[in-house]
Amino acid sequence: MSEIRMQADDVNVFYGENHALKGVSMEVKSRHVTALIGPSGCGKSTFLRCLNRMNDTIEIARIKGKILLDGENINDSALDITLLRQRVGMVFQKPNPFPKSIYDNVAYGPRLHGMAKNREELDEIVEQALTSAGLWEEVYDRLEAEALGLSGGQQQRLCIARTVAVSPEVILMDEPCSALDPIATGTVERLILELAKDYAIVIVTHNMQQAQRVAGTTAFFHLGDMVEMAATKDIFENPQDPRTKDYVAGAFG
Repeated sequence: MSEIRMQADDVNVFYGENHALKGVSMEVKSRHVTALIGPSGCGKSTFLRCLNRMNDTIEIARIKGKILLDGENINDSALDITLLRQRVGMVFQKPNPFPKSIYDNVAYGPRLHGMAKNREELDEIVEQALTSAGLWEEVYDRLEAEALGLSGGQQQRLCIARTVAVSPEVILMDEPCSALDPIATGTVERLILELAKDYAIVIVTHNMQQAQRVAGTTAFFHLGDMVEMAATKDIFENPQDPRTKDYVAGAFG
């Protein structure tokens, strides 16, 4: 059984008067993929952003409840948010490489956090991260080329390499394949399964087949509630709540 890496306890999020997330509790396991599914506006991306305090960037957002990372409350005011975001990395819906070289994109975090003593160590970190993201063989001979010249799928894998380069414990992915074609999507999905051997991964997806392909556990969100969370097979084949049953059957979306 995987160890618990993060734990959310009665998490509520308000955007001004709007109660966007209502009393969500769940555990995130190491070396495991947890998928969050549900219709648009149901709270799944809001919850994902709670896990590395991205909601702090929204002025009207207010968060109640407790989220623990290795037993430490991440909402503690004394916590270093930069360090938190190193430990809990984020891959966004649209690939967002920096307008720099491929090398500098991956080296950015390790430089920022002082992870390499010299260029040789930095080279090694960059190579390992690009290899982890399944990109090294495609770019090793053009590391100084502009990252924005890569294809969409390559850019997304570069963003994953950038996240992995700082040795996170948890990787959050907010619909990482929604801007990609089916072939690039398949590549990223295989990569997610590979990364799950080393990291806790939480993925928000609209694609129910994707959740079934990559996730060991799936949580269904609806109107700000986490309705049900179980082994992915059970969510899709034997849901306990009628709302989950209707959603996975395609009655609404």
